[in-house]
Amino acid sequence: MTKKWDKIEEALDRGAAGIASGAFIIMIAVITLNVLSRYLFRKSFNWAEEIAYLCFNWSVFFGVAEVYRYQGLTAIDLVVDKLKGRVRHIVLVLGYLLVTLTNLGLIVWGIQFSIVAWDRKSPSLHIPYTFYDLSIPLAAVLLLVYSTKFLIRAFRGEELKSAALEDRV
Repeated sequence: MTKKWDKIEEALDRGAAGIASGAFIIMIAVITLNVLSRYLFRKSFNWAEEIAYLCFNWSVFFGVAEVYRYQGLTAIDLVVDKLKGRVRHIVLVLGYLLVTLTNLGLIVWGIQFSIVAWDRKSPSLHIPYTFYDLSIPLAAVLLLVYSTKFLIRAFRGEELKSAALEDRV
């Protein structure tokens, strides 16, 4: 089961990285094109801001999922690092439980938010705002997968290494 799970997790990771980086590249390209067009030809594209905003949403939410997988998000662990034994274990489990429940909420409310946004269209391209907002529940599914994994490991008493800890000497 572990090898199969590792393959699934690796595929999810590659997907999240691809979406985040692809959206970021498109966003930068569209913004650069619009700036150059405005500077050189004094002509701005109405649709450029909408595409940049759309790509920004997807890049940010899937980027957060990618960083969270490696425990690379900013955390205030000064207090937790000083805790020992059972108290530390309880605090870690409760922390991951809270994050897991938050991700469940993001999925449910994100789906509701995306459904409501269907009737609202972007001004230039007339794209339903659902496509802007759908990044929230989809990335939250990845966050839920990762936070559940971290919760289980913390519950078992396994120490989780963060990306930040590996840089400490």
